[in-house]
Amino acid sequence: MNLKDFFLKHCEDNNYEINHNQLDIISDLNNFYNENFKHNLLIKFFKKKENKLGFYLVGDVGVGKTMILDFFFKQLNEKKLRLHFNEFMIKFHDFIFENKDKSSVVDLFVKNLSKKTKLLYFDEFQVTNIVDAMILGKLFKKIFEEKIKVIFSSNIKIKDLYKDGLQRDQFIPFIRILEDNSNEKELLIKDDYRSSNNKSLDRFLSPINKSTNFIFNKFLRKITKNKKKL
Repeated sequence: MNLKDFFLKHCEDNNYEINHNQLDIISDLNNFYNENFKHNLLIKFFKKKENKLGFYLVGDVGVGKTMILDFFFKQLNEKKLRLHFNEFMIKFHDFIFENKDKSSVVDLFVKNLSKKTKLLYFDEFQVTNIVDAMILGKLFKKIFEEKIKVIFSSNIKIKDLYKDGLQRDQFIPFIRILEDNSNEKELLIKDDYRSSNNKSLDRFLSPINKSTNFIFNKFLRKITKNKKKL
């Protein structure tokens, strides 16, 4: 899959501004796809270590995390499920209550989940509930054991999740599971040409190709307030 070309076309069609850091994230997602969804027996044979089944995208509000992960999610022809994390946990607790007389109920929940989806997508991931915090380690350990892939968008780095929360020491195992099984990437957006006092910025786009030409055209349209395609 060549996500970069698809993403550039997606941004062009929707008149989205593009940042080089966003393109870097797209490349990272392309690698995540190739490692976890591309069925190439030769690659799997020569692979030296297990793939990380999670992709955790962190960044400030408004940098484009959700836009990028929504785009990636739509490209996948796999069984997939997109949920707000709180919604997912409500479903989980309802399942626990309905099956409270059964043993290994967490295992049963994840087994049922694995039949419905190969990819989970949690937008705006955060942990604020102590009840959730205490069970997440066991839950996500099983999710990754079942080879369910998970992508997250969040404003909070993994190491800072549930920071200053009650009994956080019992939450630390979940942080370690998430770090061990996820590629954590940070999306930074900086409009250097706005913040700089230098009005004659030295900016270089290289090499000249479809990607850099589109970025240049978007920048030119922005400063000339001309939205027509050049």
